[in-house]
Amino acid sequence: MAFIGGFALSIDIPLIRLAGSDPYVVMGARGLGIALVLALYWRFFARRTNMPRELFADRDFIIVGAVSGLNNIFFSLAVFNTSTANVVFILAFNAMLAALLSWPLTRERPTTATWMAIIATLVGVGIIVVDGFGTGNLVGDICALICAALLALSLTLARRSGKDLSLAPGFGGVVAAAFALPMVLWTGTMPEAPLWLLADVIILVPLAGITLWLAPRYIPAPQVALFYLLETVLAPLWVWMVFAEVPGKNVFIGGALVIAAIAGHAGWELYIRRNSRLRVPASV
Repeated sequence: MAFIGGFALSIDIPLIRLAGSDPYVVMGARGLGIALVLALYWRFFARRTNMPRELFADRDFIIVGAVSGLNNIFFSLAVFNTSTANVVFILAFNAMLAALLSWPLTRERPTTATWMAIIATLVGVGIIVVDGFGTGNLVGDICALICAALLALSLTLARRSGKDLSLAPGFGGVVAAAFALPMVLWTGTMPEAPLWLLADVIILVPLAGITLWLAPRYIPAPQVALFYLLETVLAPLWVWMVFAEVPGKNVFIGGALVIAAIAGHAGWELYIRRNSRLRVPASV
């Protein structure tokens, strides 16, 4: 699920660029789109899942959704107030922050393999953005750091609850849209290619929201946070294919390191869990 969500997010940026839209229009459309789709999903499929029946009476749903909405707001503010290199490098710290938050909030101590994967991905992201790092400004960098902290917090809280909070991004979308819509009405701008934006907010964003916030039910928050880095690696490749913007050599080197770290860590964790399950019957 975490892989599907990270992969879907990697296509997000190319679709936004194809839409040619104002940042506040994107923020509002994404918020309303994911809220609508997840509301329909809850209406017709909630009884078949383990998600809370009364969403707005569930404290965990409200908290995780609100944190998710604030995360979306600070992400947009960061993107348009600092360089892309600064944003992706600072956001890469969300896995480490999730690992630190997991100790006091979920009593789950990250394994040595998780720490090694976090360090390797940080090195890989650093290689990718080394040429553009340092060209942003302080306000945007602070927004990116807050975004990383909020993302780590929301995943950790979802993990601690043990519930199916895959619809929490829908409430977060309402929070983000409420922030963006006054600016949209003020500017009155519209996207140049609305169909691309519609595909993004109706398909990709809800898909990423459901899978990434459902994944903490099965794996610790730091492991889920690692899969967010797939966007950093794959988005430049999609932009290369669509817009013919050739990525630099560092993108391929750092991207290979990030993917190898994520794949190696996931494979190792699956191997350890499989062996632990196989040893139980023998001991009994």
